[in-house]
Amino acid sequence: MAETQTPMAMGATLVGGLGQAQAPRPVTGEHLPQAAAEPNLVGSLLLDRYHILDRLGAGGMGVVYLAEHVTIKKRCAIKVLSDEFAGKQDIVDRFLQEARAASMIAHENVVEITDFGQTPSGSVFFVMEMLAGEDLAATLKREGALPWERVRPILLQICRALAAAHDKGIIHRDMKPENCFRIERSGTRDFIKVLDFGIAKVTGDEGEGGKGLTKTGMIFGTPEYMSPEQAQGMRVDHRADIYAVGIIMYELLTGQVPFTADTFMGVLTKHMFEVPPAPSSVAAGNRIPRDAEAVILKALQKDREHRFGSMPEMIAALEAVGSGAKAVSIVEEKINLPPSGPLLGFSGGGEVEAEAARSSSGIWIIATVAVLVLAGLGAYAISQEDDTEPPPPPPTLSVGPAETPPTTPNVTPPVAGDTNPAPVPASVVLYLTTNVEAEVVEPDSEVVLGSTNTPEGIKVARSLTPRHLILRADGYEDQTIEVILDSDFKQSYDLDRKAGKSGKGGKSGKSGKSGKSGKGGDSGGESGESGKGGSSGGGSPTVSTSPLKDPWQKLNK
Repeated sequence: MAETQTPMAMGATLVGGLGQAQAPRPVTGEHLPQAAAEPNLVGSLLLDRYHILDRLGAGGMGVVYLAEHVTIKKRCAIKVLSDEFAGKQDIVDRFLQEARAASMIAHENVVEITDFGQTPSGSVFFVMEMLAGEDLAATLKREGALPWERVRPILLQICRALAAAHDKGIIHRDMKPENCFRIERSGTRDFIKVLDFGIAKVTGDEGEGGKGLTKTGMIFGTPEYMSPEQAQGMRVDHRADIYAVGIIMYELLTGQVPFTADTFMGVLTKHMFEVPPAPSSVAAGNRIPRDAEAVILKALQKDREHRFGSMPEMIAALEAVGSGAKAVSIVEEKINLPPSGPLLGFSGGGEVEAEAARSSSGIWIIATVAVLVLAGLGAYAISQEDDTEPPPPPPTLSVGPAETPPTTPNVTPPVAGDTNPAPVPASVVLYLTTNVEAEVVEPDSEVVLGSTNTPEGIKVARSLTPRHLILRADGYEDQTIEVILDSDFKQSYDLDRKAGKSGKGGKSGKSGKSGKSGKGGDSGGESGESGKGGSSGGGSPTVSTSPLKDPWQKLNK
């Protein structure tokens, strides 16, 4: 297969890493309102060696181009961050971390990242190998559930890629079929390349005391593939990737994911509190070996202590399927439902032999709406859309022959006389107005919840305890407010301008057109570095021209 790529195929695949929180949509004009305003780089030359030939696709945060090296004539794909995000250092850092993380792994099943740089407008980009093929999501959509004989080599490649990543201290955190790209190589039609390390966690950085790009309490990833601990905003480790691969394996063999709902919060709730239906019970006409089903259910244990301890351990289990070896054991877990419901245990559909013992620790999960609506930064932030009712109790599923009498569910008895209590809203709306448009920011996580002066307001989690928020605008002092969000909240505030010498531009407003004094004056304000912004710091924001931080700098030490 030639190393070429159609615009539709490449765009539909790589858009996911450019800001879509859910599955990529076909790349058409109606889905690209932001990209239409971006400068078109087709025909330009980047780093004096990459000639941009065509635009392949776009997403919420950037564009992917087809390019050719002018000297060796090798074609590549170039991923460019949208100009509107180029001035946000946290997003720039996250974008470049994708390049750094993938380049650290150096595995044949991981996309190769070869270069990075800045566009003429000051945004950032990186260069990756050109891939011809399609992602697994497109394969599933076209072909439906795949036979085990085809699924096993695909899964082994995915697991080996992630094992190499974990060896380098990198946790992907957004594994899904869209990020597993199929190409033809060495006579193999299902050669897999793992893509999109944009929200990868590089554990070595945290150990070195560097500024982390994520914080405990933030929710990152795609809801259908999130582990229970990831859904709660807990600190994750490599076992979150094991859970996601279990979901992918489930989907490849059945044609569907185990948990779906109308809203992201409904999906996350099911990850935490519901048992996945046995794959063999939903795989229409597709025979799943019982020991392969056991691999899925072990990978999907709610308590990560009961999953595979590592990717090599999961690889060994996959390779053992069909060999006559005993199927991996699954711990039947005790899960407390909020506020009531049947006791849940993993299901084998009568075919999987599970360990006849309950977890010693169980899983005691406190479901708080406040945790569920915490969102990640930038492209991977997940926003709440609608209020949801509690999910219906899942069916009681059994595991093999019953050896002990059923345990009485741990439920709270209803209050006498209250047979139909009024539902409590899961969220409320903040209607905040200010004298200048400002971001509404969580003080601890620095997550931006929305903006003031918006008619629709900002939907946030309902809370009975006081909550502090920050109102932040360029050229103005941060203002901390306290709100009690037991119902919709409406209030107006006035922000004070920053003092003349407190802007970020320094004393001389450096790097104006002449590189000496610029137009920023003594108080270049938020835009002082670029020599703009006026004496009050309230001018139009501009793209920073400070030197680009090398994402590979730690590799060269």
